[in-house]
Amino acid sequence: MKPQHASPLDTIFHGDTLEFLSGLADESVQLVVSSPPYNIGKEYETRQALDAYLVNQSVILRECVRVLRQTGSIFWQLGSYSADGSLIPLDVRVFPILEGLGLIPRNRVIWVRQHGVHARKKFSCRHESILWFTKSDSYSFNLDAIRVPQKYQNKTEWEGPNYGKLTCNPLGKNPADIWVFRNVKHNHEEQTIHPCQFPEDLITRIVLAVTDSGDTILDPYMGSGTVAVVARDTGRHFLGAELDAKYHSVAMRRLSGEPDEDNRFANLKSLRQYVRRTGKPVENYRFDMQVGNVATTADKAKIFPESHHLTQLEDRLSFEEDCFAADLRGETRPVDPLGHNDPNKLKKKKRVGAEDQLTLFDKVDT
Repeated sequence: MKPQHASPLDTIFHGDTLEFLSGLADESVQLVVSSPPYNIGKEYETRQALDAYLVNQSVILRECVRVLRQTGSIFWQLGSYSADGSLIPLDVRVFPILEGLGLIPRNRVIWVRQHGVHARKKFSCRHESILWFTKSDSYSFNLDAIRVPQKYQNKTEWEGPNYGKLTCNPLGKNPADIWVFRNVKHNHEEQTIHPCQFPEDLITRIVLAVTDSGDTILDPYMGSGTVAVVARDTGRHFLGAELDAKYHSVAMRRLSGEPDEDNRFANLKSLRQYVRRTGKPVENYRFDMQVGNVATTADKAKIFPESHHLTQLEDRLSFEEDCFAADLRGETRPVDPLGHNDPNKLKKKKRVGAEDQLTLFDKVDT
């Protein structure tokens, strides 16, 4: 499909994504990253038959491949299709579509969630997938930009010719393919009215890994504008489309960084940044998801890095498995590291700064 019109950089097209993609030039973007509609009945989607949904995705992805540079990458984040009690992971169905378009698979990243809806007739779902494909073997990957601390930092060789030398890279290790970025829910400072949005840190990891300053990033389903915000903040250009007028407005408000005519912001983070930048009183403004009378400033926030959530998840899963093993053997369960002794009791929210942090053990299924 040949381009019909030119789309200026750093804009979000309000309209159909296929119409938008048709206007982009061949090999004009370095990264495509998106979370397409999951087709699971959320209020912003039109439910289709799975086959029809996959046909639509094939058309969109073909256009994404056309506009992708030879050194470029596609990161496609997917959930599951649910119908009549069955659960079909959409990455399983989309994977062959991407391969069929000539792309090369690099990773299947698992994005783990600590909370979610509890299932009664199957295991509760606590992860989604992010498929990473490249257009060629000459792709960009900037590992040093995204390294994280090793488990055993400053570890050295204890014998041999390399005695005393570091056994690991002093800049840190590869973050691997299991990510635990906190979901944008429960008064997360980035939360907007959009029901499903990327955490900015998750997108930043992808952007820093496979693009350089000045590159162009495409999100064909822009939603609340997270990809655009991250691209701008990291010195990249962005392009994208959003069909829903409400979410297009949210994205534009986040990018503007200014209050609307009602002195409201799209999310708490935008409000905090504005107050810090201008010195104006925080009580003069509100944000869309605000519950309290007055928004809190950034110095009152307590935002944890991914490593914190990963440690919490590991501790929680170990505790749950130890409890299961103790029950099997008729032994006393270990002490809950969170201090909760009744596993059937619904835990209350714990107030942490300006955010609500949920404890990691929710009500047990019955």
